[in-house]
Amino acid sequence: MLKEDRKEEHAQYNKKETYTYEEVRAMVEAAMEDRARYLGYFYKVMPRDLFDKYAKKALYAYGEFKANGLGAGKGHEGDPKGLADFLVGCNGVANTLAVGNKIQESADDHVTVRMEGKCALVQGWERMGLSPEEVEYLCDIASYGDFGHANALDLQGTWECTSAQPGCDYCDFKIEKLKEKTIV
Repeated sequence: MLKEDRKEEHAQYNKKETYTYEEVRAMVEAAMEDRARYLGYFYKVMPRDLFDKYAKKALYAYGEFKANGLGAGKGHEGDPKGLADFLVGCNGVANTLAVGNKIQESADDHVTVRMEGKCALVQGWERMGLSPEEVEYLCDIASYGDFGHANALDLQGTWECTSAQPGCDYCDFKIEKLKEKTIV
């Protein structure tokens, strides 16, 4: 590609030099909702037993890649507080929740991170017209990415509450030291 072509491509895809927090937040949430729809449409077209088996495997592997390939949380292996601090540090535009993350509970052996507001993945599935039961099921499936991420850092993650569950307007992710290595 010629240098002039790259310059034109840059101008074509970079319409603005700067964006406000609100503009970026909306773009990230739209991308997260789109990611939810990918999973939602696989769910709609695949036989349930195959979807259940392979979606869990794929998302678990994606979580491991986030930890190992992207280095998300690296340096916090076996340290629940370290991963929790990393997740709280993700507040801002990269977070799937508009309100933000905060440490809800902290003890020597575990930390619980609360993610305030409704998850953009849940919003995406709801906007697809999926039933509350289907949204909760897909949230459970999507959680395998979080489990793989934690497991790759020698930690164990558990969703104690998610915004997909009736009566819960937030998500609580409990992080503990790994008790037993999980393979999906």
